[in-house]
Amino acid sequence: MKGRELAYVGVLVLAIALYLVVGNAYVKHVLVMCVIFAIYALSFDIIMGGMGQFSFGHAAFFGGGAYASAIVCQKLGWSVWLGFIAAIVYGVVSGFFIGYICLRRTRGVTLAVITLGFQAIIAEIARSWHAVTGGMSGIVGIPHPSFFGIKIDPEFKYYFLALAFLLAMIYFVSRLWRSKLGRAVMGVHQNEPLAMSIGVSPFFYYTLAFTIACALASLSGALWGHYQGIVTPIALSPYYSFMVVAMVLVGGAGTIGGPILGAVIFIWVPELLRVAENLRFAMLGAILVTCVIAMPRGIYPSLESLFTRLIDRVKRQQLRGK
Repeated sequence: MKGRELAYVGVLVLAIALYLVVGNAYVKHVLVMCVIFAIYALSFDIIMGGMGQFSFGHAAFFGGGAYASAIVCQKLGWSVWLGFIAAIVYGVVSGFFIGYICLRRTRGVTLAVITLGFQAIIAEIARSWHAVTGGMSGIVGIPHPSFFGIKIDPEFKYYFLALAFLLAMIYFVSRLWRSKLGRAVMGVHQNEPLAMSIGVSPFFYYTLAFTIACALASLSGALWGHYQGIVTPIALSPYYSFMVVAMVLVGGAGTIGGPILGAVIFIWVPELLRVAENLRFAMLGAILVTCVIAMPRGIYPSLESLFTRLIDRVKRQQLRGK
């Protein structure tokens, strides 16, 4: 196995061992949130790290996916797994709609503003459509999934369900960037005129990649909703859009480990800073600014470069010793 694959296996083993060893229920809750938001951050990195675009309304897909699954399961009484599929369908339809509008010619700021407006529309629908969404009270009593009759309760088993989804997500994203679609998207990002000269359609590949990112964000929202057992319009607030931007920026865009690391930081640090409630968000802002200035590529690429240099130095010393 390659060094990076070994590192992923080591992190997986650590994640499982940490959850099994920790006895505090609140710490276990935070670990589950880290895993779910790691999936959310990886979905956004397809847009930011792969396409080189910004979306300031990614919570429209996260919260919308949570609502879609909750409505299907709680209102219609369907299976939770069908709820997950409904969330993905919502992400595909809405993502394709936004991508078709924004990615034909104008991108950049236009995409960021339109996604922000779309989020505001979906949030207003969630607040106003009381018969379906429950208004400001939201949808409560969302069922937990079950597997072959075994209920996946949030106290223990849900962490491993979320971890399984995260592993599938890591595999999918790593394969995506090695596929024709991934190579085309990165080619357009790096040099659009050159990509077009060899027959690559920026509109087609960008729209497809954006749709996939929105579908995965909706899936993460569904996982979050079923874990919480309740979905309210808060899930569609700008906070969740800007938080995922910060996760990818701080962790490192265009990598697998970066968004995951960023999610862990932005879930754990606010919890650790609860002792200084008034300064919590100011300190988070300070962390964001410091990381962007000191490590513009993100923490994960900087750590990766550091470890690579250390390994190279050790190898050179070994060769000199021989």
